[in-house]
Amino acid sequence: MLSGKEELAGGYRLANVRRTKRYLYIVEVLILIAAPIFVVLAEGRATLKPFYLPINSFINFILIMLLIIMIEGFVFKVLEMRLIKSNSTKYYITKVAIRRATYILIISAIVVVLLWTPYISSAIESAFTSKGGLSGTNPSVQFNDRDALGLSAVSQIQIHANGGTAYVYVVSDQNYQRFQGNPQQLRPYRLNTNDYVASPDLTISITNMPNGIYHLVIDTGSVTTASSADYSIQSTFSSTFLSYVPLMALLFAVASAGEVAYLMPQQKKYSSGAIYR
Repeated sequence: MLSGKEELAGGYRLANVRRTKRYLYIVEVLILIAAPIFVVLAEGRATLKPFYLPINSFINFILIMLLIIMIEGFVFKVLEMRLIKSNSTKYYITKVAIRRATYILIISAIVVVLLWTPYISSAIESAFTSKGGLSGTNPSVQFNDRDALGLSAVSQIQIHANGGTAYVYVVSDQNYQRFQGNPQQLRPYRLNTNDYVASPDLTISITNMPNGIYHLVIDTGSVTTASSADYSIQSTFSSTFLSYVPLMALLFAVASAGEVAYLMPQQKKYSSGAIYR
């Protein structure tokens, strides 16, 4: 049995539409929660120490689901407005929906500009670059191969030896802890097997390294003539993130613009009969 408020608002058909929308949203939210958990467990790449949750594995699915939910919400809104009898309620619904769609449009446009403009995306990547110096008193620096969400990864390390030749090693945290304080013993365990001599410049490419903690170590023993070196650890964004996220943001912007274009005439139509604004 409908209450007087529900009957005045639009009757059984409106109540059925809202009930269907609620059930559909519940199912979709459960899918949004369950799917990423399943993907993470299936891949087995997530770790707690160091914390690593590669959202690239499921961000595409999440964005598609959110876009579907957004479009569904617009469709249900149109259906509700056709069944609602009060012009004031219709005006309020359109007002709130236009404001929300405008926010989504602005945020989506910002994401597209940030990630599809080469200069800006390069500037963002440069912000992830770590620079410093290595010497006998400061022989190593620790770094993570990837950020905690897997959106950026170390792509290369540039070394400049000051005043001669320097041997520089990239080693795992496990081996570093074993031979800490003795860089000469780390030489057989270096991951940069071929490229380890800075004379004076050296570029170490980082590819296909498991996620984890690593150390960049300078060997200032008798085999080197430089007592210090400058380093630059450079990271790049995930190609999936740079290509897919801006595309989805563009689709969100188009969907939001379409919603605003449809609802603005509706808002003007119902404004004349609206009691409150």
